[in-house]
Amino acid sequence: MKITGVKTYQLRYEYCADCSFSDAMGTNPARQALLVKIETNTDLYGIGEAWSYGSPTNIQSAIIKQQLEPILVNQDPTNIEQLYQTMYWRTIAHGRRGLIEGAISGVDIALWDLFGKICNMPVHKLLGGQTNKVSSYASGGFYFHSKEYNLASEIKNWVKLGYKTFKIKIGRVHHVDGNPCKYSADQTGSVTLSEDIERIALLREIVGPNNIIIVDANSAWTPEIFNLVIGKLKAIGLNCIEEPYPFENIEGYEKLHEVFPEVAIMGFEGEQNIFNFAKITESHYLDILEPDIGWCGGFTATKKIAAEAEAHYKRVSMHSFGSAVHFAASLQMAAAIPNAYSVEDEVNFNPLRTDLLKKPFVKDKEMNYLLPEDKPGLGIELDWNKVKKYEMKG
Repeated sequence: MKITGVKTYQLRYEYCADCSFSDAMGTNPARQALLVKIETNTDLYGIGEAWSYGSPTNIQSAIIKQQLEPILVNQDPTNIEQLYQTMYWRTIAHGRRGLIEGAISGVDIALWDLFGKICNMPVHKLLGGQTNKVSSYASGGFYFHSKEYNLASEIKNWVKLGYKTFKIKIGRVHHVDGNPCKYSADQTGSVTLSEDIERIALLREIVGPNNIIIVDANSAWTPEIFNLVIGKLKAIGLNCIEEPYPFENIEGYEKLHEVFPEVAIMGFEGEQNIFNFAKITESHYLDILEPDIGWCGGFTATKKIAAEAEAHYKRVSMHSFGSAVHFAASLQMAAAIPNAYSVEDEVNFNPLRTDLLKKPFVKDKEMNYLLPEDKPGLGIELDWNKVKKYEMKG
């Protein structure tokens, strides 16, 4: 079997003005995805997704078509490690981090999906087969632009659905000195620091004392801001905080771990490849690693990151904010590793995740996702008419 070509599909769904929402640093007026299709000289093909954190998808599409496809054509698609290494090293001068690695990630996911179809096995089985049941946590609580949005109602719905772990956004506080949110293009929905703490207290009040609560600052806090609220966070009973600072602020994270040892620190979705994550796993301050499979290097890199984390007694939670393809890959990865933490389960309205599959993801009453053992590759089947519906024109 040989690879004959690589196709990309740029998908986009525009929100209405009242439906857009923000985290600490950015606003989501639309959802987008870049799907990658590996074609062969047989009827089999593989599907992946390259993540870009809002960058124009045509940039990654050009990288894949102009740089990566020539590397892949006429190659054996089952030599995945060799292909990954070739793509990585041939682009290293301008790669290592950023959109190049994200593009490689999408290709790698597609190669593993294809490999699963060749072997007639799901990817998590090919990677070792730890389990077919993956726990998830509710990820939402953004700053919505609509006046009709009610955070309490959203959280109560999560509880009703059966989640046991919950995450909301914090950090959209533009008036505090040192907060980089003042540089964001759209500052709608900004709150005071006191209001942000009230949001966390509300989350704890609704879900009760025995469930796990996580907050995500998207790197918008500073150690000075954290010092203002640490007492209140301890009183609330915060269990986990995700990326209060940029991942470069090693000293800040070390200090946070010292002054707030009872809270788990999770990160970093924006980091990439095994070399950079190895430095994180060797640290003592990060408790839960959070790679993004469509950004950090696909299955090939993530399985190494997970093994490195296991060797340092750290857990791995898959970050997922993409389409159904991205989420399927995240589930397969989590199902293959023994040190998996709950997968991020985004609850915002996103038709690129809910509307692309012929059959929806299966989950139980406690919001564990159940991976089918009889569906190869990523375990999903795309509705190509829906892909065409959301594909960008021109």
